[in-house]
Amino acid sequence: MGKIKNFFHHKSIKITFIIYMLICIFSALLLSLFVSSLCQFGQSVIYQKYNNQYNTFSHKYKTELNLLKTEDKKIDGTLYYNTVDITSFFTPFETSIYNIMEFFTLAFYPICFILCVAITSILFYKKQLQKPFEILDNAADNISKNNLDFKIVYNNQNELGRLCLSFEKMRATLQENHIEMWRQMEERKRLNAAFSHDLRTPLTVLKGQSEMLIKYTPQMSTQKIVSIAEMMQRHIVRLESYVNTMNDLQRLEDIEINKASINIDEAVKQMYSTGISICQNKNYQACQTLSKKFTFSDYISEERKEIIVDFSMIMRVYENLLSNAIRFAKENIFVTVKIKNDDLYLIVSDDGNGFTNTELSNATKPFYKSVYEKDNNHFGMGLNICKILCEKHGGSLILKNNDGAIITAIFKQSNTSTTI
Repeated sequence: MGKIKNFFHHKSIKITFIIYMLICIFSALLLSLFVSSLCQFGQSVIYQKYNNQYNTFSHKYKTELNLLKTEDKKIDGTLYYNTVDITSFFTPFETSIYNIMEFFTLAFYPICFILCVAITSILFYKKQLQKPFEILDNAADNISKNNLDFKIVYNNQNELGRLCLSFEKMRATLQENHIEMWRQMEERKRLNAAFSHDLRTPLTVLKGQSEMLIKYTPQMSTQKIVSIAEMMQRHIVRLESYVNTMNDLQRLEDIEINKASINIDEAVKQMYSTGISICQNKNYQACQTLSKKFTFSDYISEERKEIIVDFSMIMRVYENLLSNAIRFAKENIFVTVKIKNDDLYLIVSDDGNGFTNTELSNATKPFYKSVYEKDNNHFGMGLNICKILCEKHGGSLILKNNDGAIITAIFKQSNTSTTI
């Protein structure tokens, strides 16, 4: 039985149905021949029973029998008609049996064929169709009830097996989308909570300062009024930055990846010059006062000429990671670029305090700030944005510690490109 199941396991529904029908026709033929032979044997038994009597009768009344061809005749007081047949000697019961056997001899072929077709159809449905139909029906019922926590398993390679496999892929995709949707909803709730919390402080300050101006302006000196106005301006700028950050985060969800083939040497040179520029920028006061050292290295084979990536996205991640490292480094910042398994690795590290265990788990979440963060102008969105962009590019963002923080951004390549 196992070998038979394995045989049909790899056959299509069409081939399986043809095999079932051929077996049906062959079985119907054999059964018909068997029944026909059995009926003919039964007829011959009855026939042989009266054969001697019929021959004796034919020999004794040969002349009379010849006359019976044209007219009725009485012989020994018995009336015989113009057709003499051995069945005339049968009893009524034997005549009935003989006629039934003769009927089955002729009619059993179509009867047997119809019977075998019906049985074969039932077997074909039970063995080949019933199980996958039930599986698909149950799957459709579960999906309609938003229950995606199940698996569709049907180990067959025919059309219905492939249909079940496609259904399972659809279910898995729906489940992933369902999980992602709930994750985004929870993330959105957390963002809204964080947004409300972080807005409360500047709004409270603005409210207090505005009330003070309204109430005490006549008694205040010009210098005091200007001081309050400057404070209010700083908080307004902070609110504006916060809103812009939220808008950027919203746009990240709809950003499209535009991968293209770029020259690796040119890309590395641009990353190096950008790193130098960021470290020398006057906005990074800590970098100026502490004279932090920027070290850039790449481990890319000279034979490698091009790479297929969205370089603008990589640069955005690079600038965020480098800015983050500048804020927390003590003296040294290291940047390494390499290609591994056809993927681009961007590694940014520093000699700062590194991540705490809590930060390793939470640093990529939106609005999460390090315990070492002293700049209130940063909202804790940098690593979250980097993580989103890396995942958009098919890669990931990995956080580790090794005498400081090490952040690795991985970008997957594409098989197709548009040369630029």
